[in-house]
Amino acid sequence: MNNPAKPNRSDIDLSPSAIEPCEERLALSASLAADVLIDLLASDSLASDSLADSIDNQHQSPTSLLDQAAQFRDLTGFDGSGQTVAVIDSGVAWDHVSLGGGNSGNGSGFGPGYRVVGGWDFAENDADPYDDGPAGYHGTHVASLLAGESNLQADLSQNGIVPGADIVALRVFDDAGAGELQWIESALQWVHENQNSFESPITTVNLSVGAALSDANRLFAMNMLEDELGLLREDGILVFAAAGNFFDAAEQDLDEILYPASSPSVVPISSVDPLGELSDFAQRNDGIWAAPGQTIVGSVPDHVFGWDGNVDDFASLSGTSMATPQMAGISMLVRQSMIAEGIEVTPEAILDRMDALASLHNDSVSGLSYRTIDLSDLIADSSIEDQIASDGDSPTIDLPSVLTGYTGTNESESIELDLRDGLQLKVGDQTYSLSQSVADSTIVIDVSGGDDDLEIFGGEGSERLIMYAGDSGTSVLTSGSVTIEFRGFENMRFVGGGGADRATLFDSPGDDTLRSQPTEATLEGVGFRFDVEQVDRIFVHGIHGGNDVAFLHDSAGDDQLSVRPQFSSLKSDETFQLAYGFERVHAFASNDGFDSIEINDSAGDDTLSISAARSVIAGPGYHVSANGFESTVASSTSGGDDVARIYSSAADSGSTFDRWDVQSDRVQWTGEDNSVRIARGFARTEAFEDFQRIELSTQSETLPVWPVDEDKDEAETSRDVFADFGQEF
Repeated sequence: MNNPAKPNRSDIDLSPSAIEPCEERLALSASLAADVLIDLLASDSLASDSLADSIDNQHQSPTSLLDQAAQFRDLTGFDGSGQTVAVIDSGVAWDHVSLGGGNSGNGSGFGPGYRVVGGWDFAENDADPYDDGPAGYHGTHVASLLAGESNLQADLSQNGIVPGADIVALRVFDDAGAGELQWIESALQWVHENQNSFESPITTVNLSVGAALSDANRLFAMNMLEDELGLLREDGILVFAAAGNFFDAAEQDLDEILYPASSPSVVPISSVDPLGELSDFAQRNDGIWAAPGQTIVGSVPDHVFGWDGNVDDFASLSGTSMATPQMAGISMLVRQSMIAEGIEVTPEAILDRMDALASLHNDSVSGLSYRTIDLSDLIADSSIEDQIASDGDSPTIDLPSVLTGYTGTNESESIELDLRDGLQLKVGDQTYSLSQSVADSTIVIDVSGGDDDLEIFGGEGSERLIMYAGDSGTSVLTSGSVTIEFRGFENMRFVGGGGADRATLFDSPGDDTLRSQPTEATLEGVGFRFDVEQVDRIFVHGIHGGNDVAFLHDSAGDDQLSVRPQFSSLKSDETFQLAYGFERVHAFASNDGFDSIEINDSAGDDTLSISAARSVIAGPGYHVSANGFESTVASSTSGGDDVARIYSSAADSGSTFDRWDVQSDRVQWTGEDNSVRIARGFARTEAFEDFQRIELSTQSETLPVWPVDEDKDEAETSRDVFADFGQEF
């Protein structure tokens, strides 16, 4: 097998033009934390659907292609094997458990022999196309819908359409999420040049990216990409692209889709909702293919949910980006079935076969037609219908010794759920066994009115508990193959049982307070209280309103506090605490260990103070204080007129000026114990000894001046930023 060649960029000399991923919103995985370092998550309209709800809806939908593909795979053995799919996107987290990695990255890898067999990073021009933070996540999610395969016991894991296919990752977005047409052009050229460089040939390209163009920009973009797109079609490679997410029924051009989805050499894909109707955000075109694209669960890199060291996170996203990989994967199944039948395979033949399986619909909003596909037409065994799981509704009956669900009264009730020896439900003086009415169905415990308490004792396995305050969502516990919903409880307490447990807590619309320490947390507000004990990973979301305050405490070991607007996490070797969306956060390092802080600024004007006892950063809607941490490293990269003040004293320095280091990009103080206080990139940095300001100088005898990166500045100046197409809500 030949090694993929480095892309040839010698003939590319065009003004870079920005282009963006086609995903409409990121809905937080309610079983996970949410350090999603992009503006999408700062939106007030952040979706509150739980991951369990998303998976439930995803698999119960009659249009679920993921389910159909699984049934097709079980009956035929077709899983995309013998093919490689190129994902042109933000990169791929190849160490994710669904993409070839193991827990904590064990057994993961990139290159021949792994799931992600190769690729290139066109944003950084190197051979590591990893889906990096702070903005990376999109390509990993797309890749998992295409070819993900995860078998996490007790986790809500997902398989893609073609889990037997190999993946090539071509990264065309940088760490901040910015992309350029030139990078996409280079990626398309790379696919052509390396289509046969792997054990399995590249047959399919997924482009969940695009831009809304003016007439002039459209011509510019087409001049860049049409040759490459046409060449890939001649190669027999099908390219699928997202139609876009800024549909507006009030606009005149109801059939306008993004480029490159509008290219004649590309198959454009729109999105349908769980009822099979075109999604309200999805762009239309007469006869366009559409697939499920709302609250679709897929993989995301570890950095998205707080760097807990386990690359096993999933999130729910909506957009034509999520529909596109599903249709691309379907084409790979059709290709594989045609090869098995001995039929000559061409892009046109594949699309004709897909068209024969299509159902034609009429969009009531635009009057345009659209097509969906039903894989059951490829399945000869009609008994497949008998294999479809129940819709998950659990009947509630009078209390026998074995329950499949429980409905309470309007009185206040105290209920205990014990998983230490089976599933035991204690209501008052009565104890019952819980059992699923049908395999994989959901057990529902609904106590209706009253002031109700629930205590849960975890078993030896791994449990994941999601707790919602009030009406903001449905609380869910998963343990192995068992899923239990809790409705109407004001007070909940969860005691972990020793497995790899995870708890996620969501706030109320009022003012709430979080108190968290290793393995324990309490979130409370008016009308509710959540307690968690003996759980190593705790994630708390303050996203539903109010002025929320969080107090985080360290462990006896070495702890790392990470801080940025709306996000603070405190990590030790064994535990992880996250506070997301809180207006004020106070962290305390009062136990043993060498504890450190990493601080990032906001887009506004921030003020930073660092001293031996305390570090504080404050800006518009952003206030974090950290007490007792040995080292602090702060970076100003997000904009604003930021000011940093670093304090030292004779008591903690031993001497003065020789402990200060002034460079063009930072001011640093270093202690005798190698602790540091560093401010990078701030508009102004002031130094103090014993609370008296001192003047620091570089070799030029002047205070530091922060230089602008000329290359980046020129790139920004030359960049034609296309109209924003990704409506976020």
